[in-house]
Amino acid sequence: MVKNIFPLISLLSIGIIFSSCKPKIDASSVISAGEINAQHFVAIGDGTTAGYMDDALYHDGQINSLGALLQTQLKLVGAGEIYMPLMGNANVGTNANLLSRLILGYKTDCLGAIGLSPLRFAQQGEGSSLTTSVYSSQNKFTNFGVPGLRMIDMVSTAFGNINLPQHNAFFARMSKDQFNLPGSGAYSSVQENIFDGGYPTFCSIYLGIEDVLPYARSGATQNPMSPLAGFPGLGFEESLIQLCEQLYNQNVKAVVGTIPDITQMPYFTTIPYNGLNLDATNAESLNQIYGPLGFSFTIGSNAFMIEDPNAGAFGVRPMVEGELILLSVPLDSVKCHQYGSVYPLRDEFVLTLAELQEIRNQILAYNQVIRQYSNFYGLAIAETPDFYSGLNDGFVYNGVSMSAKFVSGGAYSLDGIHLNPKGNALLANVFIRAINKKYKATIPQINALNYPSIYFP
Repeated sequence: MVKNIFPLISLLSIGIIFSSCKPKIDASSVISAGEINAQHFVAIGDGTTAGYMDDALYHDGQINSLGALLQTQLKLVGAGEIYMPLMGNANVGTNANLLSRLILGYKTDCLGAIGLSPLRFAQQGEGSSLTTSVYSSQNKFTNFGVPGLRMIDMVSTAFGNINLPQHNAFFARMSKDQFNLPGSGAYSSVQENIFDGGYPTFCSIYLGIEDVLPYARSGATQNPMSPLAGFPGLGFEESLIQLCEQLYNQNVKAVVGTIPDITQMPYFTTIPYNGLNLDATNAESLNQIYGPLGFSFTIGSNAFMIEDPNAGAFGVRPMVEGELILLSVPLDSVKCHQYGSVYPLRDEFVLTLAELQEIRNQILAYNQVIRQYSNFYGLAIAETPDFYSGLNDGFVYNGVSMSAKFVSGGAYSLDGIHLNPKGNALLANVFIRAINKKYKATIPQINALNYPSIYFP
């Protein structure tokens, strides 16, 4: 019934030529730190800061993380050595579900067609890495990027408590509360670990995506977004204020990133709402099924059918333009088992217009308070929504086309959410420009063409 609704990768679309490009590097005659003291730089953030990509945390991703790339440039103006909670260098990696990282490989679908598709690098991830402490009292981490870290988690003592099932294993492995040590059972927060034994002299802060992303990835069915109001640890705004207050009280300057519209990421935009392609026989069959409900189908492109409890007595309807299908949808079921047509897509695989508005409104509210308090405390603001929107529209960087197109766009990793090394380099430049503007610095930007994107077999 469905023919080629999701040509995951066209080999004709990946011919990006690098050899003819002459990078235009933003280099000043004098490199200066301006008004910042970069000596003890610390990057604070979630998976992007940590180097989570291809749906896993792994060594190569970490060394090409937003935090590591920023510190590499800041070393030009006095930042110290990079210390990260590195995974093993075997590059298998792991996510919270103990699955290895994704790579690009050949896969046979239910129609017998062979094509390039994201595949797991190994049968299982490096799970032992999440139960082995990498904390060192001698080399304080300069990268506090933690996959899954929300703004409201910064002061939570439960976040790294290995005795609680909801603890974050990525943070627990790097926390000063080491594994298997007897004690009172008290656990420290991310914020306490950052400021333990001294404090940074300059920070990058990129938090807030995880406060909304799990809700969006569930199709707006679970994992509620962090409320704006509430005490630190419960509400986004007060949690941000507490972090800003600590920076202010200790005279620490920082650059803070605003939050992009995550629904522009390939995870949400790759599969078109009207990707149900029908021949005459299948169109007629669906008209017989749905005709009594007032829905009709034609030969060619049609909207997928979805479950919607607000759509009349039967709770089904066609998608409308602007609604999104998640990459988590089982594509073989769509291609070969009439999923999305005879059997409507479940709510967990779809974001409706109302759900999208809810998510975008929350992001706007988060960004409003990020800008408000960053300005109040005199912090630089890196406007990352402009960068992500630019990827969504597509742009040319030093002669190379960059976009948010899944796999072939050049900026995103294979999970469709986190950037690849080249994308992280471009994002790091957004932060560098903000630092230079606010603090009268002249830190050179990164030549993103020196960093890889996705490896093709």
